[in-house]
Parts: sequence; C-alpha cells; structure tokens
Amino acid sequence: MKMLIKILSILLIFLLSISAVSISVSAEESAFNIKKAVIITAENPTITEKYAAEKLKYYLDKIIGGNVSVLSDSNHNEYEIIVGATNRSNEDFSVSADGSYIIKSDANRIIINGAGNKGTINGVYAFLEKFCGCHWYESDVIVNPENNNLTVPSDIDLSYTPFFEYSETDTTSARDPEFSVANGLTGGIYKTLSDEQGGDVKYLGGSSHTFVNRYCKPSVYFEEHPEYFAEVDGVRTGTQLCLTNEDVKDIVTQEALELLEEKHDPNKTIQILSLTQADNGEYCHCENCSFLDEATGSPAGTMLTFVNEIASRIKATGKYENIVFDTFAYQYTRKAPVSVVPREDVIVRLCSIECCFGHTLDDPDCKENTEFMQDLKDWSEICDRLYIWNYNLNCDESVNIYPNFGVIQRDTQIFYEHNVKGIYQQGVFYISECDAEFGELKNYLLTKLMQDPYIDLDTEMNGYLDAVYGPGGKYIKEFIDIVTKRAVTKYTHLQLEQDARFSLPGITFAEVKRCNELWELAKSAAENDYQLGRINRSELCWRYWKCANMRCEFSRLQHPYLWMKANKDLYNDFVAMGVTRLGERTGHDISSNDLRHLTRRIYTWITLYDEPIWDAINPYAIKLYEILEKTYYWFH
Repeated sequence: MKMLIKILSILLIFLLSISAVSISVSAEESAFNIKKAVIITAENPTITEKYAAEKLKYYLDKIIGGNVSVLSDSNHNEYEIIVGATNRSNEDFSVSADGSYIIKSDANRIIINGAGNKGTINGVYAFLEKFCGCHWYESDVIVNPENNNLTVPSDIDLSYTPFFEYSETDTTSARDPEFSVANGLTGGIYKTLSDEQGGDVKYLGGSSHTFVNRYCKPSVYFEEHPEYFAEVDGVRTGTQLCLTNEDVKDIVTQEALELLEEKHDPNKTIQILSLTQADNGEYCHCENCSFLDEATGSPAGTMLTFVNEIASRIKATGKYENIVFDTFAYQYTRKAPVSVVPREDVIVRLCSIECCFGHTLDDPDCKENTEFMQDLKDWSEICDRLYIWNYNLNCDESVNIYPNFGVIQRDTQIFYEHNVKGIYQQGVFYISECDAEFGELKNYLLTKLMQDPYIDLDTEMNGYLDAVYGPGGKYIKEFIDIVTKRAVTKYTHLQLEQDARFSLPGITFAEVKRCNELWELAKSAAENDYQLGRINRSELCWRYWKCANMRCEFSRLQHPYLWMKANKDLYNDFVAMGVTRLGERTGHDISSNDLRHLTRRIYTWITLYDEPIWDAINPYAIKLYEILEKTYYWFH
C-alpha cells in the first residue's frame, strides 16, 4: 500500500509539473513582447497622431532600453503597435466624443486609436500608464520603469469615453503641458496645449468676473453714464452692471465681438466666452432688475436673460459656431430661476464656495451641502451644459492642513451623476509661494478623478506617495488618514476660509502624538535628500496647525524660550523652503517682523498686520528672547 501511494504521489507531481510548464508556455505565448514590435502610423498621419506615435516611442525606448521604429502603414512587421487611423484600423468614431479611444491587442498587434483631436493621444498615454507602468504624478515626477523584457496582454479590449468635456486644475503641475495631456486635462486657463497635443479649451478674454473688469468698464463709462452700473441702496456703483439697461447690452455685445475678431479660432472644437459677474454681492436693485429678479425667482434669471441675449446677437452674425458662452451660478445667482433657461450654447458654472468640504455634498446632515445639492439638481434639470467651479483650499490659511481627501471622490461622482459636463477644481493656484500642504498630491488625485470618478483612489494616492516621498510615503498616508478622519464632526465643518484654531476638531491627544511619530518615521525612512526635502516641506502644514493651536513644542505650558524657539524655527523653515505667503488674500505675504514670529499666533505673521508699533518694539523683543534663551540654558 505504501508503495502504491508513493507511485501515485510521483505521478501526481509529474502531472503537475507538466501542467505548470504548459501554463508557463501558454502565458508566454499569450503575451505581446514590446521589444519585437514596431510602431505603425498612417502614410500621412495627422499632427496629433504623429505626436502620439513619437511620445509612445520616446517612453517605450526608455522602458526597454531599445530603439523602437516608427513606420508608415505601407510597411509590414510581424509585431505591430498601430497608432491612429491606418489601413489596418479604421474604427468609426464619427459619433464619439473628442478624447474617446480604444486599445485592443492580439498575439501580433496592438491597436490604439481615438476620436477627435485628443482621442489617440489619450489612448497612448492610457496604454503607457495601464500596461507599461508609467505615471505622471507631477510635472517633474514621472515614473518610467526600466523593463527590457516588457510584455503586455494579448487580449486587451479597452474602450474609454471622457466623463467630462472640460477639466482643469491650477497648481504648478497643471500648468505643464505634458502633465496635463498625460492626465487628461483639457482646460487652457493656465497653459496652452499645442495643436500637436490636441489643443485645449480656451476661455477668451478671461475665465471669470469679466463684467466691469473686461466688459463695460467703469473707468470708461461710469462718469458719463452711471445708469450703466448697479444701483445699490439707491446709489449707482461701479461694482456690477445693470443688466436690464439696453445700452449695456449693446456695449457688451460690441466689445465681445471685437474680442472674437481678435481671438477666435474656427478650427477649435469649442472656445468659451466668459460673461460673468464681478466678485462681489453688490448686484443691481434698480426697478427693472428687481422686477425681473422677482419674476424669474432669482437674480440668476436676470443674469441668464442678459447672457442669452448677448449669445443670440453674437450667433446671429453667423461667424462663431464653435463659441459657447459661460456665466456663473455664484453666490447671489446660485439659485436656479423658475421661468428662464439657458440657451444650448450657454454654460452655467455652478460654484460651491459656500459648501462644507469635509462632508460629502450628499451628506443629509450637512445643511450647507443639502442646500447646494438642491441647486445642483435644479440647474441640472434646465441646463444642457452645466459646469462646476469647485474649491480645494483654505483661502485664508493655505499653509494649514486642508484634509478634504475624504470627499473629493464622492463629490466628483455626484457632479457626473448630475449631468455636469465640465469641472474647474480650484486649488492653491499660487502654490509655488505656499506649497506647504499637499497641493500637488491633491491636484494629481483630482485630475485622475476627472478622468474617471470611479477609480481606486487609494491605489492612486499610494503610487504618488511612494514616488514622491519614497519609503516614508506609508507613514504620510497614515497621517493623511488621521487628519481626514478628524477634519469634521457631525456638527462642525470644513470651510473655504477655515481658521486653523478650529480645524481638526475631533483630533485626540493620542492622535496628535501619533502624527508627530509618523513625521519622524517618514524622515527616518527617506533614502535621499530629495525625499527628505519633500517630507520636510509637507510637514510644515502640521507644524503650522500645532503652532496655531499651541500644541506640543508650541505649547505655552513650558518655558517661554522653548515655544518661542519653536515659533522662530518654523518661521525660518518657511523662509528657507521658499514659503512666502500664508494665504491667498491681499496682505498675506509673510512679514519679516521678529516680534510677531516669536510671540504672536501664526495667523498674524503676515504683512496685513504690519503696523509701525511692531517695528518700534521689535529690538526689545529680540533682546528678551536672547535673555530667555540664556536663562533656560543656565538651569538646564
């Protein structure tokens, strides 16, 4: 019996080994080896197809350490990567949205093709990311792994349609053309995407607050015609336009036509003309505007009536078919009207400035967000081209932690599910001056969410953290998880202008201690100066929070020299790391006054509080600090 069992065991091992070899061979045969392939384009490819093929070659060459050939479709090779429309692939994209693409493969051929100006380029970057391991995390953080035996599946069957026709963010990386193309950004506010790159969607003459700033300027018209401007409390001001004044309609129409004569490009898919209120609440209360506001149920009705009229006049010229018109649903115009709807060529950009950014928009317990959700639903029912202006920053204290990571995915999904066609995700657009939070990380995540709101966000975040912070990234992820969890409570919120003293309302003493440990662990794990530098810079946001809340090394429950030194060290690190602003607002440049850095709460470390008295007593404060330092070391 034992002999029989032994024989059967040997036979089983033999069969399993044959099976394993068979599976291995099968897997090898089913994989497409990039090193054997050439890139095929049409005999006369479009400039975007040519650009896409060149980019594919550039990155594949770096990956496999070879020289991939780019040939026209009059050539033949056993293994081919076909880019764009060729005599091998002529898929029908006639009804597909610009930017759509397909990626297909078999044992001998990979096809990458797409619709419009951007489809094939999008497909190439998607192929490099999904199947070759490339990632564009920041403009200068590009992962391009080396693999001289790179293979991809021979059964790829992937198709993609963009979720949004317009997508834009505004940090440093978002201003870089290649980062933008690689991550699907289509907006052209902060950069220009070349025709080779598929172009961008441009706002002509400014993207926001164009009334009185771009059109019908008070410096030109107010002195002789105050009636062109808003009446507030019975007095005409130059802060907004009177939108029922017929002369104002004529002026704005004429000035818009002059701008279009200069800037219009008929070859673009769309270009946008912004007809948007100035950034204040002083809208017109004259008899005619007030009557129309009431008749339409909202000042948005008066705004839309005006914008519809300007759009109608411009389109009547027959010269600007690809022009669409943009206006705001912002603050006093946020509520949708009841008896007027936007034209098909009018974009309504709904702005979330009043919202809470710590609770998701569909959180039923958050009053600010339930009100916004009602406005979103109302606009989505009457507007064919609804855009969103969303906020991802603390305007007042941008250096402080702004842990809205827990809402960005669900909120983007909500926008898509309510027929939103475009999103501008505002971040810290002056990021080079105060990038002391996770602005670039957030920017990357937002670009990926606008590409696909249903991605695995943790996977994307972990990839970024590993690429930027190295082995310390896992500790920073734990820190982000803690502060995100404690960003709000059921009764507290995360606002656009969040006072650092009241942020992280639910954080415990144990969690504060753990956060300190996590930053030290991250720094200890750094493998090089670059990683350590990025960790130190990002830690500034945590140190800022502790300073504002007088916690840990900034606590007043210790010798004054110690907390004053912590203040001084934080200020010096701000300066050394190039952080020159604490927030967006005017006067938020960091002051050079030592007394405030040593003794005052962190928010007052800005030029907004530069009064002469501080300079007068500054030398005495420095002397006091020196005395406290000496007394501390005498006793220690």
